[in-house]
Amino acid sequence: MRVSADFIISVVRSDQLPKDNLPEIALVGRSNVGKSSLINTLVGKKGLARTSNTPGRTQTLNYYKITPVDKSAKPFYLVDMPGYGFAAMNLAGRAQWGELIEEYLLTRENLRGVIQLIDFRHPPQPLDHSMCEWLKEKELNSLIVGTKADKIAKSKIPELMLQIAEKLNVDSLNTLAFSAETGLNKDKLWYWVMNSIKEE
Repeated sequence: MRVSADFIISVVRSDQLPKDNLPEIALVGRSNVGKSSLINTLVGKKGLARTSNTPGRTQTLNYYKITPVDKSAKPFYLVDMPGYGFAAMNLAGRAQWGELIEEYLLTRENLRGVIQLIDFRHPPQPLDHSMCEWLKEKELNSLIVGTKADKIAKSKIPELMLQIAEKLNVDSLNTLAFSAETGLNKDKLWYWVMNSIKEE
């Protein structure tokens, strides 16, 4: 899918959230799980979202406006959220995760979906479980994406994705393996995003 993409704003307070009512898709995951790389690969714009070797660097809601070249599809935002874990965003103690983050996920009317990223190379961590359970509890439209799939033998990917779905107690249809290096399942991820933002 061809799009133009631009960084818009880093939000630290709820009164800074964009007021243009465009649909939004949020990305959550542990620090260094590959949210920035996923954004860059998805939109085909290297360096749009800055990657860092320093865990917990993202401490704000970073808004990226995505405008499809196909004019029949409306613009929307990808929202890169602070990584939980190193950034002291522990959902097990929700107060520690930050009032802005919880307020956003619970009250943002134009939020259409949440992509939860999990490092494919490791089993889901306690914070991954907590995040997943919280999203299910709040009945938010969500997709589990296993990142860095290029580090895994192709023959093992389906089995590992089933294991992730089982461990997180989610339907395997709500999981997807992804690689920012090879673009694995980029089209499928776009399909989920576009279907989600169409939902009113």
